[in-house]
Amino acid sequence: MRDVLEVADAFAAEFGAHGRLGVFFAPGRVNLIGDHIDYSGGMVLPMALDRGTLVLARPRADTLLRAASLDRPGVVTADVHNTEFNPEHGWFSYVLGVLHTMGLDSYRLDHGLDIFVAGDLPDGAGLSSSASLELAAGVAFESFGKFGLSHTELALIGQRTENDYIGVSCGIMDQLAVAQGVAGHALLMDCAELAVTPVPFPDRAVSLVIANTNHRRSLTDSAYNERRSDVERAAARFAGESLVSVDLSALAAVGDELDEAALRRARHTITEQARVVAAAAALEAGDLAMLGRLMRQSHESLRDDFDVTGPELDAIVAAAWAQPGVIGARMTGAGFGGCAVVLVTPGAEPDVIAGIERDYLAAIGTPATATVMHGDDGARKIGELVLGAP
Repeated sequence: MRDVLEVADAFAAEFGAHGRLGVFFAPGRVNLIGDHIDYSGGMVLPMALDRGTLVLARPRADTLLRAASLDRPGVVTADVHNTEFNPEHGWFSYVLGVLHTMGLDSYRLDHGLDIFVAGDLPDGAGLSSSASLELAAGVAFESFGKFGLSHTELALIGQRTENDYIGVSCGIMDQLAVAQGVAGHALLMDCAELAVTPVPFPDRAVSLVIANTNHRRSLTDSAYNERRSDVERAAARFAGESLVSVDLSALAAVGDELDEAALRRARHTITEQARVVAAAAALEAGDLAMLGRLMRQSHESLRDDFDVTGPELDAIVAAAWAQPGVIGARMTGAGFGGCAVVLVTPGAEPDVIAGIERDYLAAIGTPATATVMHGDDGARKIGELVLGAP
């Protein structure tokens, strides 16, 4: 998390040093296992991170929205009564889109806000920077509007914002993990029932390293929606039955009726669901060796059957697998670039990080960045600050 007082100083410089600010935070998320099955209603195993998006907001007497970012120049403006999508809004669309989606459900602010955003998640890294921004905005709007929305409802609003306002056909995993995070735990999440079960993450036995390829991806410019379409074609063959509940023998029986892409996407969906269930059991039992094997199988399935890894992710995961002290590693998130999640024996982190960065540079020719991170709680109001004279 960025330093709150540093961000408050930036807010004051941009919007004036007066009044009471609400301070809100939403984490990013890393998925330990279970990618590209949330939109099939599958079970996944993410965890919230101790990095994310900080939002400072102050009410206005009019209906103007003014927004600025610590990381981007300029001020973006809109009106609470005119929240339609405008491509010129850029990053602010993820904030304004949440307010727009709330308005469709008759949850509307009656006043404007000055909003200042500061994050410490890299954009396009597969750590849910967009969901983090949506949920930080969501808890801020909920705080000022007193709408009575639960964290699950805010997560659903964030997902609808991505789907209908931004135009990315994502599932619910990112927003729900960001909303419902529990420090020191992974989350076994049923994406059909929206049920979340915290699973203790054994910090003393394993460290979490996020290895960033620094190869940025953009879901709206990627094949993400195409992959989802492939899954939906396969699912249509099992009308009335969720693809994650189908077994491989049933898939084999209809294999001749599916095109190759749909068949391979379905095979990943079915096998990944089984891996998630096994991985959660392994984590609860403290069987980290089994968890590591399942992570490797997951990456190979995402590479071979789902085609979402690419040379950068394959190289960084291979670099991780080669390091002594690594328990398990795989790509995380939607793929097409971004990050790998690496589980490491405590004490080996410096050597593992150095080895990953060295081997990735040798393989790809551009630098990667590996960092130790920790779990965190979900989206929340942190408190308030008073600027200027009381």
